[in-house]
Amino acid sequence: MNTTHPKGARLVMSRTVKTLKRLSAVAATAACALAFSTPAHAQANAYLTLLNQGTGKCLAVPHASEANGVGLVQWECKGEADAEQRWQLEHVAGGNGDRYLVRNRNSSKCLAIPGGTSVNGTQAIQWTCNGGSSQIWIHDSRNRLRNLASDRCLAIPNASAANGTKAIQWTCATSLDQRWLW
Repeated sequence: MNTTHPKGARLVMSRTVKTLKRLSAVAATAACALAFSTPAHAQANAYLTLLNQGTGKCLAVPHASEANGVGLVQWECKGEADAEQRWQLEHVAGGNGDRYLVRNRNSSKCLAIPGGTSVNGTQAIQWTCNGGSSQIWIHDSRNRLRNLASDRCLAIPNASAANGTKAIQWTCATSLDQRWLW
């Protein structure tokens, strides 16, 4: 470092400031990713949105329906005021603390796979919460939600960005259309 030449000192100082800004931005991004991608961050009784990483859209109950068997879809995220897109993750026993019932704020019904079928392409539904294996979801290290009964992951087919695209189950893979943030 050239401390006798003011121009050299300014250059070193400028580089140091830029480096610090970059490190700060990286740290902030990492903190946000960690905070918003792990269920451990979710406070008890908090209602959160489930955002699909492949599409940037939220899991929703169409038309704020409260009926059993309604097929779930993705929709443009509308924020905290839209109860049809708000979900509560309730820990259930078993696994490594990674099992959840996923309850909708508006209907108070749970995310489920009908009959626990393992057929790829089956649309996820809402159903009265009963704690059965078709309603238990395992959150894994890749931010996938895997149904305990079917051993399939919640997905948006082909990462379609269209509003109203069905939320389905599919054989678990590493694609972004199976990754969910909350």
